[in-house]
Amino acid sequence: MFLQTVVLLILDLSNVGEGRYPYDTCNPGLVNEGWVCNEENLCWYGCDKGYCWSQCNGAGAALWDGPEGTCNTEWHMMWDIEWCWLSGENTTCTTNLDCAPHRFNQCGGPCSIA
Repeated sequence: MFLQTVVLLILDLSNVGEGRYPYDTCNPGLVNEGWVCNEENLCWYGCDKGYCWSQCNGAGAALWDGPEGTCNTEWHMMWDIEWCWLSGENTTCTTNLDCAPHRFNQCGGPCSIA
């Protein structure tokens, strides 16, 4: 019994430095197509068809207990992302990084599944 307790304690301590997933990074379970992770709100964002988009919480909001304003980092629908086009001026783009200035913009439409 003592040996089991020591082993469990060592295993528990080995997780101390690992961060606070799921609250420290964007959803690693999604197929990332070169998207950029917004580390501040845990949402993927990027450029598609010449316009900026961002991950958002639609159906996944019901299952997310993370900090308010952050994206669900655990839920996905068959590895597809919930996303929306970003509102605001000049949200046109040619690369994912062109959308960095707009990554905190509100959704310009509904949050839907890709």
